Amino acid sequence: MALPTMETQAKVASEAAQVFIDHYYEALTRRRPLGPFYASTSPRLTSAGVKPDISINGRFVGTEVSAYEELLKTQGEPVSYDVGSFDVQPVNPWYRAGEPESTSSISAALAGNTTTNGAGGGAGATGRDATAVAATLRNGDRMSFAVQVSGTVRYGRGHVATGEGGPAKAVVDAATTTTIIAPAVGGTAAAAADGHELLEKDFNESFLLVPHWEAWGRNAPKGLRKWVIVSQNFRAL
Repeated sequence: MALPTMETQAKVASEAAQVFIDHYYEALTRRRPLGPFYASTSPRLTSAGVKPDISINGRFVGTEVSAYEELLKTQGEPVSYDVGSFDVQPVNPWYRAGEPESTSSISAALAGNTTTNGAGGGAGATGRDATAVAATLRNGDRMSFAVQVSGTVRYGRGHVATGEGGPAKAVVDAATTTTIIAPAVGGTAAAAADGHELLEKDFNESFLLVPHWEAWGRNAPKGLRKWVIVSQNFRAL
């Protein structure tokens, strides 16, 4: 089965990373629920043992998004995450963990392990289904990718919250560039947010995103993220 070209992988990863960054950091700034951005929101990924791995400033927060949200509350309000630059790299052109059973059987059939009419233990996949799966793979819809983000987070009053202006700009190439900000863990941020002092901190943050299978299915509910976080590592500078 044909895998996506390197050009396709770079284009899909760059565009998907831009969408992720715009929405994720706006959600952080506006204190919106973060669960929809993580692998734990996908029953297929969860059943395959895929859980988000979250580390903040060298501290393993765990696999529960709620634990990270509780940690963010210690920042106080207001908190603003400003987007500056990011770099994105394709990782796996064909991510398989948790993929739909129909996809697995069709993939095997197209690889020559089964037949598309059910012979040899196949699942009876139709030619139309096989063509659709091959197209999604070729288009880069099954890939995973890594995103490296850097930026500034501002605690306290006297700043304009991110998310009210336009989206962050990125250079689309085999690697893309855009800046962002992540949370610093500590009491000084909360103190600044509660008063009128403005505290700024630079940060670096890395993510690994994989397909959210339910979002790619037919008649998928609106609002599902097409790629979700399986690994996150934030560090304040």
